[in-house]
Amino acid sequence: MAKVQQKRAARTREKILAALEQLLESKEFEAISIADIARQGEVAVGSIYSHFEDKEALLPALFDRYIERIKARVAEFVEHGTIEGEKYEPSAAPDLRGTIEQSIRGAHRQVTETLGLRRALLTYRRLNPDVEVPLVSKLGRDAIELLAAELDKYHDEIVHTDLHEAARMVSYFLNIAFLDRIVLPAAATKDDLRPSDENLIDAYTGMILHYLTGR
Repeated sequence: MAKVQQKRAARTREKILAALEQLLESKEFEAISIADIARQGEVAVGSIYSHFEDKEALLPALFDRYIERIKARVAEFVEHGTIEGEKYEPSAAPDLRGTIEQSIRGAHRQVTETLGLRRALLTYRRLNPDVEVPLVSKLGRDAIELLAAELDKYHDEIVHTDLHEAARMVSYFLNIAFLDRIVLPAAATKDDLRPSDENLIDAYTGMILHYLTGR
């Protein structure tokens, strides 16, 4: 009986967090109420309060859930060479520029698919600047190691002797490339002066290529 109750509680908790993530696709965290989450997740308001003290308490749980998802993605790539079930084909990026563009497009896809979630996580980190998240640091290090291994395939073209440090810099570029899309989901002025995503991808690709090769 206890195991059945535990499974039911875990399912309810997941429904609550999934509902919040779905709502974040169209609304800011501050504009979402507990009643909204209950309605979206088809759970009772009381059920939410039995799992979380208040709405703000959902943020760290949502953060942990997202990090576990990233952890699973990295493990899948390392173990099977796939990303969300799709085979990663190095031949799809036959040269260094193609590899860089592929990475930029991957970063863009991750941001655009989880805009609301990422905005909420930024809020969480802003409100809790001293919270240590060891798993995030480990995942960041793992990502740099994978990127360094990828760059090593083109070491003859790269002007940096320390590929690990070069990978660290490229990883930093990738993490901030589309930060404005998260912070400012809409144009800041009446006339949207921001470049298109395709133009940004092309420009960022050229910038990183120049950083790596000097050309």
